[in-house]
Amino acid sequence: MPLTPAQVLQLSTAIAGYAFPPAYFDYSAGAPVIGLTMAQVEARIRSDLTAGVPSRTKDGLSNVLYWGFTQMGGLSDVRVGQFRTNVSPMQLRAASLLLSGTPRPTLQSIKKLLLPQFSGVSFVSKVRMFLDPAGSATLDQQIMKIHGVRPTTVLAAVRPSKTNIPVSAANSAAYEAWCERLDYIRNMYLPHLRVVDIERGLFHLIQSGNVETSAVLLADA
Repeated sequence: MPLTPAQVLQLSTAIAGYAFPPAYFDYSAGAPVIGLTMAQVEARIRSDLTAGVPSRTKDGLSNVLYWGFTQMGGLSDVRVGQFRTNVSPMQLRAASLLLSGTPRPTLQSIKKLLLPQFSGVSFVSKVRMFLDPAGSATLDQQIMKIHGVRPTTVLAAVRPSKTNIPVSAANSAAYEAWCERLDYIRNMYLPHLRVVDIERGLFHLIQSGNVETSAVLLADA
């Protein structure tokens, strides 16, 4: 059944309420950049990822981790440090080539780079999201809470393990179906927005303790 006007307003309000910190680190200056909007963070990370220069690819991938772990305190510094220490020049060259030349790389193609800290769907999908926010979104354990209360949505195709969502052929296909479903919702109800905005609205509802509401919106749309 289609969303009611009240449900569309509910989703729109949730999107407007999304407030994940717009974290970005300047690795040349060795300091975080304060006062950026989320749109500016997206633009900077996408520019680094697609520059075709391994050193900038390294900074872009570092900032995907920095942004994703920013709400976990010191864990962000640990994970970013591990990535920057362990990633090899060969891996960065391959990543630079893929990310600069492929607007919408599959999750499997990103996983095949074997980049440290980018082994599961959660952070691999964040790379894809920053490359293509208009048509791509994040898929992580928070979003999968929807499946726990409504097992008949598009998320039913995702096959998580006990600790994460592995990047497999099945989960890569399930991710594409997730993005397509979000794009359908966007196109039907909020065509001025992007796929990532729809996902962030659902994410905000989950983070606010309204998993059931998020699940109903995804199921009904």
